[in-house]
Amino acid sequence: MTMLQLIYVHGFNSSELSYKSQQVLERLRSLGFAEQFACPRLPWQPSKAIQCLESMIETYRSSGQDVVLVGSSLGGFYAAYLSAKYDLKAVLVNPAVQAPTLLQDYLGKQVNPYTQEEYVLTTEHINELEALANPKCQPNNLWLMLQEGDEVLDYRAALQCYPTVARLICEPNGDHSFVGFERYLDELLSFAGFSLNN
Repeated sequence: MTMLQLIYVHGFNSSELSYKSQQVLERLRSLGFAEQFACPRLPWQPSKAIQCLESMIETYRSSGQDVVLVGSSLGGFYAAYLSAKYDLKAVLVNPAVQAPTLLQDYLGKQVNPYTQEEYVLTTEHINELEALANPKCQPNNLWLMLQEGDEVLDYRAALQCYPTVARLICEPNGDHSFVGFERYLDELLSFAGFSLNN
């Protein structure tokens, strides 16, 4: 049986310690799959973040492993691009499908609250995001998780970007963090391909 590797792709100014990533890891650990989880601390530069993720995917696949992605916010934007490039399953949680436009509001000095890293976001980095926009994903590879109360993103943009997906959850209320994400952990892992009947 092919080994499955789940890569959690964290969002803008987040880290490998993001709350949802830890929830996924803990559930996998309880099932005996902790070693099949990865959540790299991504460089803040979009092109370097994608290079990091591509290197991981290619390393796993070269050793015969299947890869599935879970991405939140900007991580969902990245995961969609990688899903299209490598034909991977991906769970997109409140994805920032309009990242090049949205992040223009953050141009200038930034401080990552998780890592305390300081950096300057420039128009060059927005251009790097533009190069990743509008990927041609296979609809059957995607699970789209949205909450209409998202205070950061307009959930309707994701529905417009991905009108057909394998699985759609669009809940009223909630927020950008996706309130109650833990309710879907087992379904998410089943979608990814993990056996929950160990």
